[in-house]
Amino acid sequence: DGTPSVTRSFTLDAHLTQCKSVAAQGGFIASGGADDLIRVWHHNPDGAVADLGTLSGHEGTVSCLAFHGPSAAAEPTRMVSGGVDGGLIIWSVANWDALKTLRAHRGGVHALSVHKSGKVAMTAGADSCVAMWNMTKGRVAHKTKLRVKPELLVFTPSGSSYVTVAQHRLTMTSAETGAVSGVFDAPKRVMCVAQAGCDDVTYLGCEGGDVVAYDRRAPPTKPVMTITGAHPSRVKAICAPSDDPDGSVQSGGPGGGPVSLVTASSDGAVRLWDLRLASSGAATARGLGVANARDTPVAEATGGGRFTCVATMPTALPSKVAAAVLAEGAAGRARDGREAQAAAAAKRKQEKKLRVEKARLNSAKRVVDIPGKGKGKRLGDGDGNCEKPNYDDVDFEVVADDETAAEDEDVVNAKVEKPEKKKMMKKPSAAIDGDETLVPKKPKFTSKPEEKEKRGGKSYEETATAARRKGSSATKAKPSRGFSKPARG
Repeated sequence: DGTPSVTRSFTLDAHLTQCKSVAAQGGFIASGGADDLIRVWHHNPDGAVADLGTLSGHEGTVSCLAFHGPSAAAEPTRMVSGGVDGGLIIWSVANWDALKTLRAHRGGVHALSVHKSGKVAMTAGADSCVAMWNMTKGRVAHKTKLRVKPELLVFTPSGSSYVTVAQHRLTMTSAETGAVSGVFDAPKRVMCVAQAGCDDVTYLGCEGGDVVAYDRRAPPTKPVMTITGAHPSRVKAICAPSDDPDGSVQSGGPGGGPVSLVTASSDGAVRLWDLRLASSGAATARGLGVANARDTPVAEATGGGRFTCVATMPTALPSKVAAAVLAEGAAGRARDGREAQAAAAAKRKQEKKLRVEKARLNSAKRVVDIPGKGKGKRLGDGDGNCEKPNYDDVDFEVVADDETAAEDEDVVNAKVEKPEKKKMMKKPSAAIDGDETLVPKKPKFTSKPEEKEKRGGKSYEETATAARRKGSSATKAKPSRGFSKPARG
């Protein structure tokens, strides 16, 4: 319905002790605690929170944090942290490495602010000094010692000036020349400071629970706006929210400043203020003698514990980032479609290959049904090794009809005429110069009847067998075992 509201969306157990500093930009959230650690998360536009890890590098409480990026809504590229150990560490957001560690202030770093260009950063320390740092070269560019120890420091939106706070005094100084452009004294000690919308108006949260704003164009003795009784106790944190995804703050408040303001207190309450309506009724009521009169916030959330720091960032994506995300999503869907088609084609090819392999295996595993043995016996094991069926134990008979039997009988009785082999006739050796052969050949043994009669009616085989038997029965002479002469005869 368009009504402003403050709703707690998530709670994280960040540190073992108190959380002393927080920064948020482009979806990244970082917190520094009294346990010397830095915790980092990423908050998506849909509300999901991812824990990115823990950073360690300080030897004391991490007192201040700041992100830097191309714009207020874009993802940051650097993070700068300061601690009570006096160190200043520059971190890379891409891989969360410590790019540079600087010795900034003795006694600790109280406040830190990064110029919108990212080339310069300023710190305020316990040594009563304000230092300007060259972020490109990683060294101090200028350092000034003040009379009073500065506790808070912040750049103006344009970066042309910076604001320092020491106890209840507010000082506006030119970042280029170092000239002081305005000095203001708050009614009570200042606990937090915010700059948003324009360079001229600065918002302060005081110890008594009031919020005041000073314009350097106006007289220094009178604030341009006062939220009376913003909190029952001291205001610990203050910032200007932005609903614009590109990071700009809606202007239109007192002195051309922001329309809305968020404050947090030690009483555990976070309140949203419309600066166009604030400081109208309570100031008048107090002028009439009503001591407890206070302004009313447009939204409030309680029950979060004792707040020590606060930071804001738009939840919606910038227009350029949203267009890039949409284009990447369309390209991803198209890529996924192509990958799905390729995967389906590969799956069909694999299924076809499996079907062919299965058919090959089935053809190799043939089944033969043997009569009298029930189920068939499988031949082959799928690797081409087949065994022949055993028909020895099978009882069967072959029955043929008359026609088939007659044909088989004709085949059996038929005479097969084989071609007659030609006999090779050996020619007698030719005589040399009309003479007979030099070596006459012996006549071969013949087994004609007339030859048998000459040998007593026995064949050659019988004669040879009898000769062998007679020779085997003859007594062989024993070899001599001494040197005596062999016997004669």
